[in-house]
Amino acid sequence: MKKIITLAAGLLLISAAGLAQTATGQDKADLVVRRAKIFTGWDAKPYAEALAAKDGRVAAVGADADVAAWIGPGTRVIDAAGLLVIPGFIDAHTHFSSGGRSLISLSFRGVRSIETVREMVAAKIKELPPGAAVFGVEYDHSLFPGGLWPSKADLDPVSPSNPVVIERVDGHSVWVNSLALAQSGITEDTPNPFGGEILKDPGTGEPTGILTEEATALLKVKRTAVKSTPEEDIFRALEHAAKLGLTGVHTSSSYAELGLYRKLEDEGKMTLRVYAWLPVGGLDSYISKGIRQGQGDDLVRTGFLKLFIDGTLGSGTALLFAPFADEPGKTGLPQYPEEEFAELIAKAHQNGFQTGTHAIGDKGVNWVLNAVEKARLKFGDKDLRHRVEHAQVLAPSDFARFKALGVIASMQPTHCTTDMRFCERRIGPERSRYAYAWRTLLDAGARIAFGSDWPVEPLDPMRGLYSAVTRKSIEFDVPEGGWFPEQKLTMAEAITLFTRGSAYASFEENLKGSLEPGKLADLVLLSKDLFTIEPKEILTTEVLMTILGGRVVFEKK
Repeated sequence: MKKIITLAAGLLLISAAGLAQTATGQDKADLVVRRAKIFTGWDAKPYAEALAAKDGRVAAVGADADVAAWIGPGTRVIDAAGLLVIPGFIDAHTHFSSGGRSLISLSFRGVRSIETVREMVAAKIKELPPGAAVFGVEYDHSLFPGGLWPSKADLDPVSPSNPVVIERVDGHSVWVNSLALAQSGITEDTPNPFGGEILKDPGTGEPTGILTEEATALLKVKRTAVKSTPEEDIFRALEHAAKLGLTGVHTSSSYAELGLYRKLEDEGKMTLRVYAWLPVGGLDSYISKGIRQGQGDDLVRTGFLKLFIDGTLGSGTALLFAPFADEPGKTGLPQYPEEEFAELIAKAHQNGFQTGTHAIGDKGVNWVLNAVEKARLKFGDKDLRHRVEHAQVLAPSDFARFKALGVIASMQPTHCTTDMRFCERRIGPERSRYAYAWRTLLDAGARIAFGSDWPVEPLDPMRGLYSAVTRKSIEFDVPEGGWFPEQKLTMAEAITLFTRGSAYASFEENLKGSLEPGKLADLVLLSKDLFTIEPKEILTTEVLMTILGGRVVFEKK
C-alpha cells in the first residue's frame, strides 16, 4: 500500500517544530491521521485534514498544523497522502453469523440458469456420502430465463437418491426435489400452514417443489453436517467485515449468540461493534430475567426485538393492499393476524423495548405504523425508535407517518438495484414509484438507517453507496439515469445513512457515526475519493485501512 506510510514517531517530531522536547505523553494521541481529506459527518466541521485519537476516542479534528500538537513519541502516525477518510460504516441490518456461514456454503448467487444449478448439485453429490442431503443457498429464480419458479422436476434428474433443499436468496422460500418432499411427508393433501404456502400444480394438485415462508418449517430433511461452529462463523464474518470497512453491525441473534459475542469481547477478539437483536418470542423470558434493550457497552449491546409481518417481493409473499400484478389472486402472507401483531408491539413498547419489524409490502408497513401508533396512544411516547426493517413498498399516505410516530426506516439500497429487474412486473409501475423511496422519506423528515441484509445481499457497503446514488443495476449499469431517479441520494447523504443514520437507530448517535471530539475513533481510509470519481468507480473503491476505537483492525498489504 504505497500511498499509506506509517512514519516513525521520531522523524515526525523533527518536522513538528521540536514537540518531542515538551511532550510528556500524557496529553499525546495514540494515533494521528494526517494529510487526509476527512469527511467527518459532523455538521459543524464537515471536512478536515487531520484527526487525533486517544483512549479510543476522537481527541481532535482539524488542520494538519492544529493536530500536530497531539503527536508524541508513542503516537502512530498515518500519512493518508490526500486520500479520503470517512466514519466507519455501520450496517443496520445483517445476519452476521449466517453471513459468515454463507462464505463456505454451496451458493447459487448470480447463477442464471437451471442447467448450471443442476451441474452444481450433481458435482456436490459426488463429494457427499451416499444418500446425504444437498443444502444450498442464494438462488434467485428471477435471473432464470422467463423468471418463472423452478420445480422439483428440474432437480430430480440429477438427485434421485439425495434430498435437495435450496434456499432462495431472500431466505423466504425454498426449492426442493421430490425426495425432500417425500421424506418430509408433504403431498397434495398437505394443507398450507398459517403464514406459508406449498405451491401446487393447478392441474394435478401436486406440490411443485416450492415452499414459502412458514411452509419451509414442514421440511424434515436431515441436515448434512457442516464443519463450522457458530464461533468460527463469527470469526469468518469479522475478518470479512474488517476488509470492507465495517466498524459496526446490527445483527440477528439468539440470546446464546449474544453471549458468544460477549465472550469474544472478553477475549479481545471483536473487531467491530455489535447491536444484537433478539426474537420477540422470548419477550416474557427477557422481562423475567431483567434483560433490556441497550444493555451492554461500546462493543456489544442488546438490540431491539425482531418481528416479521410479511415476506418478500421475490417470493411473492410481501403483504400488499392490492394483488400482485403478475399473480392477481395473491396479496401476500401475513405472519400474524393484525390484532395479535399489534398486541405484541404494544407489550414490547409497554416494557421499554424497541422493536424492528420485517415489513416489505405497503400493507405490511401500514400494519407496523398502525401498531406503533396504538402502542403510543395506550402507553405513551417512550422514544423507543421502533423500526421498520426493509420498508420497501409504501402507501403514499404513510411517508409522513414515519416522522410523526418516530419510526425509523431501516433500509438496504442494494435491494432496490436487485429487485428493480422484477419489481414493476410484480407490483406494476405506479406502486413501484413508492418503492425504495429514500428521497421521499428524507423529504418527509423520516429517519433512515442503511444496511445490506447480508447474506441476502453482499456485505460490501460500496454496493450500497453505488445503489443509493445511481439506482442502476450493479452488473449492467442500467437504466440510463437510474430507476425512478427522483429517489436518488447524494454521496454525502448515502454515507451519512450508513453511519450516523445507523448510530441513531441504536440510540448511539452521541457515541459514533461521525468523527467529532469525544466520539469513538471508528474510521476508514479509502483508495478513491467517493465524492469526485465516476459512479461506476465506487464499486472498485477499496478499503485500505479500518480503524476501530483508534486501533487498526485491518490494513491492506
